[in-house]
Amino acid sequence: MINWLALAAGVIAAFLLGWLVYGPAGFQKRWAEGTRIDPTPPESPPLPQMAAQIVFLILLATVIALTETTNSLGVALLAILAAAAQTASVRAWAQKSVSRSWSILAMLWDAAC
Repeated sequence: MINWLALAAGVIAAFLLGWLVYGPAGFQKRWAEGTRIDPTPPESPPLPQMAAQIVFLILLATVIALTETTNSLGVALLAILAAAAQTASVRAWAQKSVSRSWSILAMLWDAAC
């Protein structure tokens, strides 16, 4: 059985760790330079990018939890969905079009259901 509290705690911890590492206190400037993104903070929080990252973290944590509790094809499908969500998240952070990534994610979701 999946421990949903542990899964939620893992998602929150991973998101906060990412914020620390890639935020102003961490490597934000170097990361921005390396990805050719303007290092000045945006006027408003990047909510779509944060939402995409949280979706990725939830999917990844679910894959890990399912891998621990079962051996099924569903685990593989969730892993693919997690990878697609991460790709969309990275493209969103890089301020590139995510429409293709989201269409791939939608196609995979339809195939899984």
